[in-house]
Amino acid sequence: MSGAATCRRRFCQALDLVDSPALIAEYQRHHQRIWPQIAEHLRHQGILEMEIYRIGSRLFMIVEVSAEFDAERFAAASNNHPDVQRWEALMWQYQVATPWTPPGEKWVAMEQIFSLAKQ
Repeated sequence: MSGAATCRRRFCQALDLVDSPALIAEYQRHHQRIWPQIAEHLRHQGILEMEIYRIGSRLFMIVEVSAEFDAERFAAASNNHPDVQRWEALMWQYQVATPWTPPGEKWVAMEQIFSLAKQ
């Protein structure tokens, strides 16, 4: 394994979608090619990879970040970026907080309960 791979950190998060086949299809279309300024913002903040998976109306996101990634700095930069705010407002039309999401939050961190590498 290369040194760069060991410096990565991974976060797994969940979020729900409005339970509407039409809205889910629209949400997926938006994610076939996100706005370039959103991708640029994510990369600039140290996000190396981001994947979203779906089953029914539940989303699961895996985010790999560089060793230098700072969640607070990312949140502040996102809150002050007009394009990110426009994107988030658009996406919130399709999204619903999970039953376990604290009030006012969106994506919620998932707890790792198993790792084959640690066995």
